[in-house]
Amino acid sequence: MAELKDRDMELNTMAASHHQQLYAWEKDRKMVLTLEHRCARLDDELQKRNEVIRVLTKRALVVETREKEVRKELSEAHQQLSELEQKQQNISKKCQDFEEKNLSLNSTVMALSTQVGSLQVREEELSSMLKLKDKDATEASGHVLDLTGRLRSMEVSLTESCSRESKLVRDLEEHKHRYREARHEITHLKGVMSHLRKSIFPHSYRLYCC
Repeated sequence: MAELKDRDMELNTMAASHHQQLYAWEKDRKMVLTLEHRCARLDDELQKRNEVIRVLTKRALVVETREKEVRKELSEAHQQLSELEQKQQNISKKCQDFEEKNLSLNSTVMALSTQVGSLQVREEELSSMLKLKDKDATEASGHVLDLTGRLRSMEVSLTESCSRESKLVRDLEEHKHRYREARHEITHLKGVMSHLRKSIFPHSYRLYCC
């Protein structure tokens, strides 16, 4: 009877031990399942983060490439702007030279006009003198011949002066035409420079934002 009790106690002890082992195993199994679920979740999150990193890396490469292109475009635009500014300076210098030459031509035309007026007054004076000397035929003949020669010389000078005046007037008109064309080209260049500055500003702004 005592042996049966001992055997029963032993079986109870074994059952309790088995129950504890079963409980521990169940606990470990749940923990393993929890860890597997967590690992799966972390692996999924890792894949998502790797995808985000891949997209961001690709975007960074695109941005870097675009930045290089923008820098190149800005460099070319600055070069074009420098060339346009140099061209504008050259045209402004030409315009200034034309203005100075126009002033000189205007002065020459005024001087020639004054000379022509003096010659016309002198011609009128000579004509009056010829009329007054008509009474003395003998004395007037020699004087008339002399005055006629001088008058012819003056007419030749007047003709030459008129010809020079006409040429100077034509030259003046030509220089005025060139001056207007130069001013028109300057206005056009200013418009081109303004357009370039407007096109450069968005690139500079995007570069700054990037």
